[in-house]
Amino acid sequence: MIRKATLNDLDKIYDIAVASFDTPWEKVSIEAEFYKDYASIYVCELESQIRAYIITWLIADEAELLTIAVDEGWRNKGIGKSLMNYMKELYGSNVLWHLEVACSNKSAIHLYKSYGFEINSIIANYYGEGKDAYRMILSPNANI
Repeated sequence: MIRKATLNDLDKIYDIAVASFDTPWEKVSIEAEFYKDYASIYVCELESQIRAYIITWLIADEAELLTIAVDEGWRNKGIGKSLMNYMKELYGSNVLWHLEVACSNKSAIHLYKSYGFEINSIIANYYGEGKDAYRMILSPNANI
């Protein structure tokens, strides 16, 4: 079940972030997203536990995928795709999507490309010295 996250979910979201990323967001940074009117935080709950989350921004007709992560034991089961589908449906098809992803994160790049995201540019040292990122975009009305 996908639902809007609440502050009660913060600890579990943070735990998934820590387990998923070399440089996870700080808990206070995740918490700050709950107070932004343009931010959306959704979780996927299975077997009464949060198994994944997604944080996005929608400003005018542009959406930014800030972060998405799936609990390690629940990866490769379509949960990330379900969250992506949910957000695309929620925001509508007339939205330009963009994101940044580590050039080394092959599984995420594969997921984004499967949705029609295309690499737009490379951002040098985005994740620290020698850790470049791709900027990827998904044009409005793209079929996914």
